Amino acid sequence: MKDSRGFGKEVYKGIDGSSEEAGKLAFLKDKFRSNANGTDDNLAIDIQDAIDSDMSLSLVANNILVSVEGEIVTLTGDVYREHEKTAIGDIAAIFSADDNVNNYLRVM
Repeated sequence: MKDSRGFGKEVYKGIDGSSEEAGKLAFLKDKFRSNANGTDDNLAIDIQDAIDSDMSLSLVANNILVSVEGEIVTLTGDVYREHEKTAIGDIAAIFSADDNVNNYLRVM
């Protein structure tokens, strides 16, 4: 696990780039690449689509709000487990730099 400081106060804990999981996440970025013109709205849609397509997040995907402003991704909403928060943060991080993700998801 690597730690980096996000744009906000939250410390982002992402996956180690050498793990098998990182390869799976990289596939998502290629699959959902509608952000060709670089708009914040398209970036948010790409991230939300990737979260929605992950079956392990199906119970919480509808609780997540992805917003993007100036390429800074902010995640809000409620999840049931810490690993869901981390997984959603990892998905957002593959579409944006790690230091551009504010993961404000709350574990209930």
